[in-house]
Amino acid sequence: MAQSSEKDSNAELEAVKADLAQLRGDVGDLLKAFREQSQERVRDRATQARDDVQAAFDEGMDTLNRGYRRAREQGERRVEDAEQLVGNHPLTSVVAAFGIGFVIAKLLDGGRH
Repeated sequence: MAQSSEKDSNAELEAVKADLAQLRGDVGDLLKAFREQSQERVRDRATQARDDVQAAFDEGMDTLNRGYRRAREQGERRVEDAEQLVGNHPLTSVVAAFGIGFVIAKLLDGGRH
């Protein structure tokens, strides 16, 4: 009977060892699956962040381009208005330009003469 009990203990011990080996393998598989899933989430979030940054950059560039076009159009209108004003009043424009130039020259000369 002692021999039977010893065989049962050995069999139980072997069964426990097999269960532990199986458990170790299962835990390893779970960790591997968790690591792969985590890496996939990180890749997804990195991709989403890159897409968000690109979208914000594109939106900023669109806003900047619209502002540039608007400023350019306004500048062109102002130049056209000035050309029209000079065309409508050429003598006044020449006298005004001469007067402004004269005043600037006197200011820069500092009244030395």
